[in-house]
Amino acid sequence: MNQDADGFAAHGDVVDRMQLEWARLRPDLSFSSLGVIHRVLRASRLILEASDAFLADYGLTRGELDVLSALRRSGEPLSPTSLAQTLLVPRSAITMRLNALQARGLLSRTANPADGRSSLLVLTDTGAALVDEVIPAQLALEDALLAEAPVWAIEGLVDPLRALTSAWEQGRGLQDGSSKHR
Repeated sequence: MNQDADGFAAHGDVVDRMQLEWARLRPDLSFSSLGVIHRVLRASRLILEASDAFLADYGLTRGELDVLSALRRSGEPLSPTSLAQTLLVPRSAITMRLNALQARGLLSRTANPADGRSSLLVLTDTGAALVDEVIPAQLALEDALLAEAPVWAIEGLVDPLRALTSAWEQGRGLQDGSSKHR
């Protein structure tokens, strides 16, 4: 790998620089995991930044779209707990999103007949129409983001990312995108 005058990778990225800086500071440690984890985190942040900016035109955040999309895909009412588990977000974050979306008339809550302490969530017709409008545009944005990267970099990502998330989700008790109680 070519290096610049400071000894950093000439054609590297911010994470390469982090690894080299840490290696200089702590040569007794391996920073190989940092290379994977921080690139995944940085990619996620960049995607969320672009997505949130785009969704602002629809009056939504990515978190709110995730809630609405989960309800649209499910085809049946969901409890706030199952929604939080599916989306891997704290229950308090779901509650805030649900309150905002309900206030805007995009979802409704009904009593859960199986658990009187809980509610079931369903999209309103307005919420379903908004999701149906936003999803094609969001997919076009995501396609455009991926189009900025070289084809060779994108082609091999799906299987390794699936393997990573599957291993981590199994460790949390989540499989196949569905949630299980521990």
